[in-house]
Amino acid sequence: MWAVYRLVKNYGIAILIFTVLTRLLTFPLSVQQQKSTAATAAINPKLEKLKKQYANNQQKFQEEQMKLYSEEGINPMASCLPLVIQMVLLYGVFDVIYRPLTHIIRVNKETLEALKTVATPLFEGNKNFTARPELYIIQSLQENPTPYYDAGISETVIKNILEFNNKLFGIVDLGVVPKSVIDGGLSNFVFTAENVGLLMIPIIAGLLQLATSIYSTQKQKKLNPDAAAQLGSMNMMFYLFPIMSVVIGFEAAAGLGYYWICSAFVGIIQMVVLNKIYTPEYVQKLVEKDKAKKKNRKRSGIMEKYQQMMQEQMSQMNDQKGSGQEKAEERPEAPDGSKLSKSQLKDYERRIIAEARRKQAEKYGDDPDDESE
Repeated sequence: MWAVYRLVKNYGIAILIFTVLTRLLTFPLSVQQQKSTAATAAINPKLEKLKKQYANNQQKFQEEQMKLYSEEGINPMASCLPLVIQMVLLYGVFDVIYRPLTHIIRVNKETLEALKTVATPLFEGNKNFTARPELYIIQSLQENPTPYYDAGISETVIKNILEFNNKLFGIVDLGVVPKSVIDGGLSNFVFTAENVGLLMIPIIAGLLQLATSIYSTQKQKKLNPDAAAQLGSMNMMFYLFPIMSVVIGFEAAAGLGYYWICSAFVGIIQMVVLNKIYTPEYVQKLVEKDKAKKKNRKRSGIMEKYQQMMQEQMSQMNDQKGSGQEKAEERPEAPDGSKLSKSQLKDYERRIIAEARRKQAEKYGDDPDDESE
């Protein structure tokens, strides 16, 4: 965020660009999520069969389910990863928005404490100052920098704070909490462009979140029709998230609600592009291709171990063929107690190799008679 702001010198644009960049970086994970959904849809008949088979043994069903996932190369957590990353990003953005002096303007700790010392008396009795002092410092200094000059704060720091462009469209201060404009009640609400903008931010954030949930649900049902019943039971969650976005948007600094707007807007565009390119048919082809690659890698690993084992067996046999004396001492005996002839020894070695192949096949699931492998 600091790097982007340094480039554009506008907080609102910086948040939008930051959102686009993070969405682009996580795009491969969204593709993987699509592939995971399609792969899960393909094995649904097998899952239903397991459910019926182990209807009275949930633990056994879960074991067989994980075994099936492993065999099919499916990661059941793949669909959760993009959401987890978005939550991590949200916490990071939350910290940046509440501490722009630290993260964007890069004020050191000593100077920050000096700024707090000047600002504390100016906001005496304001219970919110302790929770978000940096936002109040920026607001008060931009309105009246004189107390800060008088306190001996570095002119460079004051200049950087005065030039900090934290207003969306030059109107809405992203450091202000939307709820603050209606603290005195709607009857006392002052209709200004900034106040209306502040109220609209959490509402738009909630509506876009709702649109994202509806669109995502419809596409998931299309990609995996059998999941329709499961998605139906989660409808309440889809409505809960937008409501939470509105509630938190009113309680937090406007910059957070604006980030949600950017994230939801870019996310909808990403989903439209993703579903346009990665159709269910195309995704299914990718899934089959991935399964083939994993199978080949597994097969390659098995054959490598197989060949290594055979080399060890042959090496042991060669060691047995050292000197004539050693060979005579180590050669197996016939049932009558005599030493084996060369033809008998070769037959004995073939049996050892055949037995080794059989054990290797049992261990790795190969066909011991498949010479082509």
